[in-house]
Amino acid sequence: MILALVVAVLAGAALGLGSGWLGVELERRERLEGEEAEERLEYERDVATAVADAAREGKPAPKADPWVGERYGWTRLEYLASPLLMAAGYAAFVAHEGISAGLFIHLLWVTVLVHILVFDLKHRLILNKITYPSILAAVALAQVSPGLTVPRALIGGGGVALFFFMLNLISRGGIGLGDAKLGALIGAVTGAGNDPAHLGAVYASIYGILLGGAIAVVLLITRLRRLKDPIPYGPFLCAGCAIILFQGP
Repeated sequence: MILALVVAVLAGAALGLGSGWLGVELERRERLEGEEAEERLEYERDVATAVADAAREGKPAPKADPWVGERYGWTRLEYLASPLLMAAGYAAFVAHEGISAGLFIHLLWVTVLVHILVFDLKHRLILNKITYPSILAAVALAQVSPGLTVPRALIGGGGVALFFFMLNLISRGGIGLGDAKLGALIGAVTGAGNDPAHLGAVYASIYGILLGGAIAVVLLITRLRRLKDPIPYGPFLCAGCAIILFQGP
């Protein structure tokens, strides 16, 4: 078991670095830095127009919040957080489950979830090119995944996606469509059915929402975030999914 844990930690750390490299490559291919530069220029033009209009009308200049730019390229998220999270996740699942076919499926989802978590923390963005193939893979692997079947994966994925889509409408975009697509992935990975013992998708969503709400309250109390500052929910949904996978069916 000790050897298996050592291998798990080393493999997790290596794949975590690989995930970090993929994140940097994706942000380059998606031209995220160029898009932000355009958004910043448009924002500065709007501020300048508002100041000029106020001056013409003899009113005080409106207060504009400073632009807070995103980070690009290799950061501590890629070369530190991603390897550490992946190594810890791999070690935890190996210690909990032992070597089995189900373990390797769970490690696959740990890899995907850590990648999504880190990328969303950095850019508040969940890419379709990650979620869509992952949803298809979750359904394809459902029949051989612990506690899952294809119907349960489809019910879980569809149900959670619909729930977050409704939240998107109610919150008027406060909960993004990226979270709804991530919800579809989480639901397909954890599954749901008419048996109360197989409601992993429901519990994963509840855990994610509660974790996100608790952290948001802490950030507001400590004034690390303001009420209008966006807080990505993707990382908390990923954490909720990982908890359910760890607990097992």
